[in-house]
Amino acid sequence: MIFDEIRHVDLYYHLSKSLQDSIDFLGSKKFSSQESGSYEIGTEGMYAIPQEYAPKKKTEKQIESHHKYIDIQFMVEGTEYLGYANKNTLHCSGYDEEHDTERLTGPLTFLPFRKGYFAVLFPQDAHMPGVKARDSTKNVKKVVIKVPVGLWKK
Repeated sequence: MIFDEIRHVDLYYHLSKSLQDSIDFLGSKKFSSQESGSYEIGTEGMYAIPQEYAPKKKTEKQIESHHKYIDIQFMVEGTEYLGYANKNTLHCSGYDEEHDTERLTGPLTFLPFRKGYFAVLFPQDAHMPGVKARDSTKNVKKVVIKVPVGLWKK
């Protein structure tokens, strides 16, 4: 997992062109005022999903990971907590191939995910986004970019 402020993102560009393409795409859109839906990025299966929601208690959330996609999450507005663990330290409770979602259980570390931060979550990175904490905001606006695993390596 990579977790940092967006102002440091250029330190990671050498890892994948997909990350640079994601930043370029975000810069070309005003996601604070966009409608919901998904947005194709290029022609190789990468897409963005703008989200707006209220963070929930961790007891109402599930831990997940993905086999086919890498998540690049950008916090546009608000604060939530992002739970994280290496999935090898957790117990798998099933995989939904259609939605590329592996469900897991076990202990997590929680990071404050605030406006101006981003996270890159690889297939080994179990995560629980959208968790409410004392300093969470009522609503958050976030953009999740889904990058096919094979595209990250290009």
